[in-house]
Amino acid sequence: METKIVLHNSVSLDCSFIGFHPNMDLHYRIVNHYKPNIYLAGSNTARSGIELFGKMLPDETANDTQKPKKDKSLPFWVISDTKGSLKDLLHHYRRLDCCRDLVILASKSTPSDYLKYLDERHYDYIIAGDNFINYKSALKELITKYQSSTIVVDSGSILGYILLNENLIDEISLIVSPEIIGIHSKNLFGELKTKINLSCSHCEKFPDGNIWITYEVKK
Repeated sequence: METKIVLHNSVSLDCSFIGFHPNMDLHYRIVNHYKPNIYLAGSNTARSGIELFGKMLPDETANDTQKPKKDKSLPFWVISDTKGSLKDLLHHYRRLDCCRDLVILASKSTPSDYLKYLDERHYDYIIAGDNFINYKSALKELITKYQSSTIVVDSGSILGYILLNENLIDEISLIVSPEIIGIHSKNLFGELKTKINLSCSHCEKFPDGNIWITYEVKK
């Protein structure tokens, strides 16, 4: 099966992914445009999303420990979490209407109590790699097991540059906000080890000044 892996994010004009207020409605409209079978994020991004709810996050119930029966057209949300930082928090994402269910990417060093937590709640997980996730192996298993034709990676810089450094990204999708952050910026691509050649495939301006631009990664 031919699978496209898209790295998607919202950034400022100087390519910072922090320090500004992205248009989140537009951000997720673009995600949905790709009709992904899998939506992939890192644990830091997932935890940040949960922390926005603060004390509003509801407690886990018995229903949360069972696999949900949802529309099969919805994407699986896949979260990289080797350290078990999302233990006791995953039910928040399992409840989302836009999430078919969760799949966790782990490694051989992932704490056993976290794997037990996942087993008891019937979360799928994939163990790939020793101390760190072997993404080439993990993505291959995800694509095969979940018959995925499109994967959208929506995360901070760490997961993005790991996948780019390993030549696993096919397309980059950026929503560029009309702001410059300057000295307080954090560059989305600041940790790349090598130059990556791109070909612009789409550019679209929106009424609020945001620009959506996509690039094919030349391999």
